[in-house]
Amino acid sequence: MKLNKYSKKADRIANLYRAALYLAKGDKSTALIFLKPVAPELAKKINSINSQKQKTFWAEKILDRYHKLT
Repeated sequence: MKLNKYSKKADRIANLYRAALYLAKGDKSTALIFLKPVAPELAKKINSINSQKQKTFWAEKILDRYHKLT
């Protein structure tokens, strides 16, 4: 899928990718900034995790959603 910089759908897709990237790196607060407007139900689940293993798991779940949209 070609991303259009003026498309709101493309912004949502890119924000999912960014959230997964930052969460996998261990930066939960930045990941939540990108994830809250796009997937608030996932943001609630991620807000309560602490271990790196859980962060990696949820980053993969976010990427699964990203791949469904692209």
